[in-house]
Amino acid sequence: MYVSTHADLILVSYLFQTHSGDAYFNFSTLDESDLALAALEDVDFVPQETKPPVANGESVKYFLGVTKPTFDDEDPSDHCLKEAYGDGSNFNNSFSEIFFRSVNGDKQNPQPSNTPPFNPLLVEDSFNYTGVKDIQFQSIEGESKEISIQAETLIASTPRKNENGNQTEPSVNCNYLKGRLKRRLQTNVGVTPVHRKMEDNIRREAIALAQLEASQIRREGSSFDIGPFYGLPLKVQHLLEATRGISKLYEWQEECLQLEALKAKKNLIYSLPTSGGKTLVAEILIMQQLLCHKRDALFVLPFVSIVQEKVRAITEFATQLGFIVEEYAGSKGRFPPTRRREKKSLYIATIEKAHSLVNSLIETDRISALGLIVVDELHMVGEGGSRGSNLEALLLKIVTLRIGTQIVGMSATLNNIAELQQFLHADVYTNSFRPVALKEFVKVEDNIFKVSYQELLAEDQLQHEKFVTYPYSSEFLKQDPDHLLALVMEVIPEKSCLVFCSSKKNCENVALMLSKLMGKQFRHMTNVNRTRKRGLLQELDQDGEGNICPVLQHTVLFGIAYHHSGLTMDERRVIEEAYSDGTLCLLTCTSTLAAGVNLPAKRVILRSPYVGMSLIKHSQYKQMVGRAGRAGIDSSGESYLIVKAQDRIKVKEMLSGPKDLCHSSLMFDSGKGVKSLLLSAIGLKIVPSIQAAFSLMSQSLLSIQATKLGVDVKAITNQTIQYLIEQGLVTHSNSYELSVTAIGQATFKGPVDHTYSGQLYRDLKASESSLNLSTYLHLLYLVTPYDTALEIKPSWDIYFKKFCSLSETEAKVATAIGVPEHYLGLKAGGLSSRKVCIAVLALE
Repeated sequence: MYVSTHADLILVSYLFQTHSGDAYFNFSTLDESDLALAALEDVDFVPQETKPPVANGESVKYFLGVTKPTFDDEDPSDHCLKEAYGDGSNFNNSFSEIFFRSVNGDKQNPQPSNTPPFNPLLVEDSFNYTGVKDIQFQSIEGESKEISIQAETLIASTPRKNENGNQTEPSVNCNYLKGRLKRRLQTNVGVTPVHRKMEDNIRREAIALAQLEASQIRREGSSFDIGPFYGLPLKVQHLLEATRGISKLYEWQEECLQLEALKAKKNLIYSLPTSGGKTLVAEILIMQQLLCHKRDALFVLPFVSIVQEKVRAITEFATQLGFIVEEYAGSKGRFPPTRRREKKSLYIATIEKAHSLVNSLIETDRISALGLIVVDELHMVGEGGSRGSNLEALLLKIVTLRIGTQIVGMSATLNNIAELQQFLHADVYTNSFRPVALKEFVKVEDNIFKVSYQELLAEDQLQHEKFVTYPYSSEFLKQDPDHLLALVMEVIPEKSCLVFCSSKKNCENVALMLSKLMGKQFRHMTNVNRTRKRGLLQELDQDGEGNICPVLQHTVLFGIAYHHSGLTMDERRVIEEAYSDGTLCLLTCTSTLAAGVNLPAKRVILRSPYVGMSLIKHSQYKQMVGRAGRAGIDSSGESYLIVKAQDRIKVKEMLSGPKDLCHSSLMFDSGKGVKSLLLSAIGLKIVPSIQAAFSLMSQSLLSIQATKLGVDVKAITNQTIQYLIEQGLVTHSNSYELSVTAIGQATFKGPVDHTYSGQLYRDLKASESSLNLSTYLHLLYLVTPYDTALEIKPSWDIYFKKFCSLSETEAKVATAIGVPEHYLGLKAGGLSSRKVCIAVLALE
């Protein structure tokens, strides 16, 4: 029997719920809800793949038209039908063919019953679907039985009148009932209900529309597209609007996403001003990789705080779209990463962690699973330290392996972006778009100058705008000589303000200074959002388990907080959320905030043109002032750079000078980057021979810039290999094959600075037999980084006094790790290192 609607099930259940024997149905077109209904109606469904034997017999065709029937209560046959079917409200309009096949056997005498008037045995016969449902009644297991439609005598509840007008108890004639049912069903079968026609038309139109949309998407997109939003499902577009308020992409973003380079899976570098919307393009490309191409992706960010913010921002997308977000920053991250069967992974990592992650994937032969690497702040390749060399090494390995992993880099505007393009074999897209206009000012003592880049001459680019006329008392001027409070109060509390400081300590000092000055002249600031500020303080107190920073405890009431790497992750999250919702209106922060944390402001103030002790670069300046202006809120943004009179010329040169250059960092600290690169490449078998080492280095950014930087890459490569061999990190055979030693493998997998790996091994080896766990001192010594220890310049007098106050157990640790008391005594006495060494040798 073919059964495809609830009406069929209800009909069958009423007709055959009293059958004795087995019933076989074809229910391939039913869903779980249909089967549940059938179970409720006491119809047993038993799949039967082998067709039962067919017995001989005469077939009688009946047409069963299931409509909502009407019954005549005066007619006993109608009364029986009503007893069997109810009022018909459960029936949908449909029709079926039913074949009743009679077989030889004894007839059963009708017996009175309250059950419906049919008791046949039902089996499946045919699977030929012709628009109707086929039911055939046959014998089972060859038994010869007569299966006939029998009508049982039912007592009608409605009495009838005889010829004399007297009421009698009606008896139902079996043949009359069969005939009545037959005539009713034959009449119904030829009528196709109106609502069934409407349903069929609607269904056909919906299918045609879906086919049209699918063909259009297929023509416009690639074979990997799974939706209309740049190949992604519409859910992505809805999530962007719900979580970030982005209803439409900027024109440049649409243009960039349609680039042929991206469609062809080529590498790409795109460069725009800060706050231009670069990150959104990267996120769409990442989701295309995860959802459409079914490969993992790596998002490389420069700082831990930015990694944490990005993990929070994209977690909602991962939950809704079905991919995994893994954080690789600080102490977080697993090497190699967990292998997943179904869902794809997005690794969000700092530069150092990303390099280690790529190394682990290469080592375990899983690098081909990584389909895309997105690098934010690509220009940090030229950072000049370990961070820049790690980034170049990571990218060089991917370029050399040629395993189909696409590289997409976001960069500030550079003067030598063509060299990065050559290094990555990439296309370049640039645009000067900013969502809001930016007005730049420089404050020198009591003068404010406007920066005008339209002027050709450098001396004309600073145009005098106005004099400072803030009514400061002598006391205020002494505490705030740069008029910082006045610049801030022009925009807060109605709008927001960022103050960039040169150090973490300076952030805290400036926040405290501004709040104290406000307490004297702008006390009303404590009444703005007072309840929300107190709630913020309670949250900070809870996160700190009762310990709240005294600086924040004072500044938050005035809507001020500091933001730097010294904050815990929970403190940073709470402060950023409070700034975003307007509870805080001013943040004093370090340059880390400018590098990627999305906290724009109406006005940005640079407290000094220095970061630490170094004058800021043009790209750093642009990054900070780029935070001015909130898209969709402000029509323009403002920036103020506060400069001392003696720094005016330097700042003018920085503003008017050429764009920054991005140079290879592999040669930092006497070639430390090259040594680390070659050691890891040999350990990962990317470089199995000396010739392969030359080939690898010839593809580096260092090689592209060799003439400009005045270096001989081949000679540097040869010297580096010899150094690694001498240090016992690498071995080579007569055939010039290279391999790492056990210490070499531990060094690059650590990763440990190769300069100190030998010393670390000796210290750990010495501790095997004499590790002192009676105090934490020995363990503390072992985990202290060597480069950190070398930066410490001790006061030998204080050092010697501390040494003398050690307990007996701690003194044993000092002896075990090689701290001689007589050496410290001589240093505390003021002898130079040379004289101390002579004295020590003499004592020995």
